[in-house]
Amino acid sequence: MGAGPQHNWVKGSRVPPQYRSQHYVVNNLRHHGLKQPPRGYQWVQYGSDYMLVAIATGVIAQLVLSH
Repeated sequence: MGAGPQHNWVKGSRVPPQYRSQHYVVNNLRHHGLKQPPRGYQWVQYGSDYMLVAIATGVIAQLVLSH
């Protein structure tokens, strides 16, 4: 993961649909050090960054960025 154009993720912006596919959704939360998302949200991984994304809209609610 992490291939492709550079993205500057921002809270409140939308994640494109291709990044909300099962390929990017984080299922093993404990392995990644993430908390259980609230109902209607899922964690999405892009490279070493994680985004808490609303499933219905793709809006980013929280970012965990690797620097």
